[in-house]
Amino acid sequence: MTAVLLLPTTVGAQPIQKIMGHYENDSINSEGVTVGQSGTRSLAIMLEPDELEIYQGGKITAIRVGLSEATEISRMFLIPVTADDKYGERTDFECSMNAAGWNVLELPEPYEINLGEGEKLLVGFYYQQAAGIDPLSFVKLGKAYNTYTYTKIGTTVRWKEVNTADYGNLSIQCVVEKDSYPDYRITASNLRTVSAIQQGEMLPFAIDIHNRGIKQIEAGGLELDVMVDGQPVANVTNEEPFENGYCTVLANIPTDGLASGSHVLSVTLSAVDGIALEEPITQEVEFFSYRDSYPRQKHLVEQLTSTYCTYCPLGNSMLSILTSQRDDIIWVGIHGNLGSGVDPFRSNQADSIMVYMTGGSISYPSGAFDRSTGWNDDVNIVNGLGYYEEYHQLVADYLGEFFDYISEANPTFAEIKADCSFNETTRMATVKVHGKISPDFDLMVGEDAKLTVYLTEDGLVARQLNAGVWIPDYVHNGVFRMALGSVMGEPLNKETETQYKNVYRFNVPNGWDWTKLNVVAFISRPLSNYVNGFTDMAVNNADVFKFSISDAVEEIETDPDAVPVGYYDIMGRQYDNPQRGINIVKMSDGSTRKVLVK
Repeated sequence: MTAVLLLPTTVGAQPIQKIMGHYENDSINSEGVTVGQSGTRSLAIMLEPDELEIYQGGKITAIRVGLSEATEISRMFLIPVTADDKYGERTDFECSMNAAGWNVLELPEPYEINLGEGEKLLVGFYYQQAAGIDPLSFVKLGKAYNTYTYTKIGTTVRWKEVNTADYGNLSIQCVVEKDSYPDYRITASNLRTVSAIQQGEMLPFAIDIHNRGIKQIEAGGLELDVMVDGQPVANVTNEEPFENGYCTVLANIPTDGLASGSHVLSVTLSAVDGIALEEPITQEVEFFSYRDSYPRQKHLVEQLTSTYCTYCPLGNSMLSILTSQRDDIIWVGIHGNLGSGVDPFRSNQADSIMVYMTGGSISYPSGAFDRSTGWNDDVNIVNGLGYYEEYHQLVADYLGEFFDYISEANPTFAEIKADCSFNETTRMATVKVHGKISPDFDLMVGEDAKLTVYLTEDGLVARQLNAGVWIPDYVHNGVFRMALGSVMGEPLNKETETQYKNVYRFNVPNGWDWTKLNVVAFISRPLSNYVNGFTDMAVNNADVFKFSISDAVEEIETDPDAVPVGYYDIMGRQYDNPQRGINIVKMSDGSTRKVLVK
């Protein structure tokens, strides 16, 4: 929400020129963007009523477009838009400009701004988009707005919003002359803080303040009242002066005494330069408070790959750079068939994992990174990995920064330890995953959160297609072999409020080298299909373990009164009752059994 404040007006002896746009300074982004295909394209910004208010009665004398890279600009235009989104008469200005930087068109006759109540103004231009250039400048300043383009939708041609707010604001502005402008025209927006804070730590926040008026506001000119859940906790001000009409106020406030759970941070701008506001401007944002958290142990990379994928070695090369730079990465290679090619490491469980993570639109090579969105796709948890070799170091570095961000922004609410033993005589393996858990685990991660345990194997040799050529003795590491229990994961078996333990016992198939096996355990939101839009499966913690030798047949610590609490097939589908065939049975004491039902 953006609030507005108008304060005393400065009157000039001569008309005063002022920039009108989504931002009002000379910034241009040197790193350009391409929006749409090659050819003659149109782009525009929609100036909202609150942006236009102080310019009413003024005259547009020039329009200017900022380009990151030179390209031909052939026309600029203005279109009023009514409150019910009806487009008015269009005013066009032919031109021929092609400079990197600001391209300024002096209008042959000024355009008077006399808009009705609630009316908006579309300001745009036509330009030439050629292959290989990124001419459009977007600047991250103030509130970010989307842009518009004129395009065919169905059978009609109309203006359509283009989602570019992540880039910032398009560099197109008007020069407006007017006899007077207010000293202050204040908006507050984009209050932000961390999503979760440990009780007793200082809560950081930031809020953007914008003055479209013409008076400079110095350091200490703002008075802001800070509240949590309606209770006053601090008064802060701006430590830096406004620059080009913008200021970001940064502060930290105490969280002592907050209960675990959701809270509301409110920041109210109450005065400017000592003038109390009759209608203070308030922004609010939600955050969570929790008691205990734990260090993040490792990050999980689930790579979707195939021996028949000719580009998959590119993904392997990039991930090899990433794992050589960091010791906190678990790399799991989940194999599947491609076309008519049968991958030797494909399994029903592997198929199931890939389908659940992608909805069936499986692409090789690709991968999930802590099952989080936000790397290069904010909708899916799986992102492509088929980058050419010259980009591998760049992508590996970017992924490293992404994992650092995950560690910093997402507290961990359970630790992961495991005791893994293998009996060479019986080939029986036992895995006990256990650790401390925060009392706020259900609150912060979710009552439906799951523990998932993968078994992977290193040093497997099989041919691999690479750039159209088969490599006969390619070494595959971290190959997914099986999930212990269900691929969907299982609830943490909580022995106390602060401890959990899940137990798995299974026979290692002949031909699997137990010395090269890895136990990958991770705690996450539940693996779910596209119903949730692939956005709610994030991994909260992960680690990897090796087996040690056990000469004795180990007795599993089981509860004699344990009863079945869940039935799964080998693909991880859960049932209310046993099904014909192999059933993975989850017991009430946390152990897992494999049962054949005839």
